[in-house]
Amino acid sequence: MTGFYYHPDFLQHDTGDGHPERPARLTAIMQHLETTGLLARLHSRQPESAPPAAIATVHPHGYVEWVQQSCGPRLHMLDSDTVVSQHSMRAAQLAVGAALAAVDQVSAGKLRNAFCAVRPPGHHAETSTAMGFCLFNNVALAADWLIRNQRAEKVLIIDWDVHHGNGTQEIFYERGDVYFLSFHEWPLYPGTGREEETGSGAGRGCTRNVTIAPYTPEADYLDRFSAVVTEVHESFKPDFVLISAGFDAHHRDPLAHLRLTETGFARMTELVLDLAQSSAAGRVVSLLEGGYDLNGLAHSVAAHLEKMAAAAAPRGRPTATPRFVLPAASPRPEANSIGERRTLLAHMLLDRTQITT
Repeated sequence: MTGFYYHPDFLQHDTGDGHPERPARLTAIMQHLETTGLLARLHSRQPESAPPAAIATVHPHGYVEWVQQSCGPRLHMLDSDTVVSQHSMRAAQLAVGAALAAVDQVSAGKLRNAFCAVRPPGHHAETSTAMGFCLFNNVALAADWLIRNQRAEKVLIIDWDVHHGNGTQEIFYERGDVYFLSFHEWPLYPGTGREEETGSGAGRGCTRNVTIAPYTPEADYLDRFSAVVTEVHESFKPDFVLISAGFDAHHRDPLAHLRLTETGFARMTELVLDLAQSSAAGRVVSLLEGGYDLNGLAHSVAAHLEKMAAAAAPRGRPTATPRFVLPAASPRPEANSIGERRTLLAHMLLDRTQITT
C-alpha cells in the first residue's frame, strides 16, 4: 500500500503573485491525480502539524521561533526569494508532520512506501538558515527521526531535484549514519554541491554529489543515475531510503536546463524501488521538493506514484499502467502574468550567475 500525504492547508502558504513556489503546484498535482484515477488507488492521509519541539531536533529552538515570528499578515522576505505570510508556519509544520508520519508508518510496516505532496519544500533549509523557498528541512527531519527512534540504522537520501540540496548536505556532512546522494545541474543555484564535497569526520565518504551539465540528454542522465545509485546502494546498504523528489529537472521547467521527461522520472523511481527492496524491504518515502512547470510537475508526480503504487501492490494483483502524455508545447512555456514572467526571468538569471566560491 502506498501512502499519500496531503493537506489543503498547504495551499494557504502565500508566497505572493508570480512566485514560482506557488499553491497552484499542488492544485495541479491533485487535479491530475484525480482525473487519472490514480489518487483513488493510494492510501490518502492528512498529516498533523509537527510541534516546534519536533522540528527543533534538527533546527535550533531559536531558529524555529524566528520563523514563526516572521509569519504575519503581510508577506515577509526571509531572503531574496524565500517568502512567508500569515499561514506559512502552519504549512511548514504540516509538511514536517507529513514527513514524520510517513516514515513512522512505513518503518512500522503499516505502509509499503509513501509520497508526501507538501509545501513549502525543504532541502535548501540549513540548520539555522531559510533559503531557496525552504523553511524547515523535511527530508532531514525524517532521516533524523528514523535514526533517533531506532527505526533504521542507515538511511540513504537520494536528491534528484535539479538544484543541490545544500541544507541536507550541511546537516549530515559529519554523520556516517545518513548518506546524502545528490544529482543536480551544474552550475546552478545555490552554487554548492561540487563533486569533491564528500563529507568529513564520521561522515567522510557519506556525501556524494553528481553534477550534470545543462542540456544533458535524458539517456545520458539516466545512465549516470543508474550507475551511481547502484554503486552507492551496494556500498552503503541502507535499511531505509528517502527521496528528495524535485521534478524541476523536467525539460519544461523554467528554472533549469535539463531534459528529463516523466518517463525518465518513472525509470529513476523504478530503479530506486528495486534497490530498496534488496536491502530495506522496499521501505521508501518520497517528499516533494521543486518542480515549477505545472504540466510537467503533475505528469511527473503521477508517473512517480504509478511506480510506487505498483511496487506496493499485493503480489498477484495486476496493475494497469496508464500512459501519461504531455501535449506538444515549448520547453519554456510563457508565464501566466507579467509578475510571474519577471520572477521566473530573475530566477533563471540568478541560477546562471549565482555560484559561490
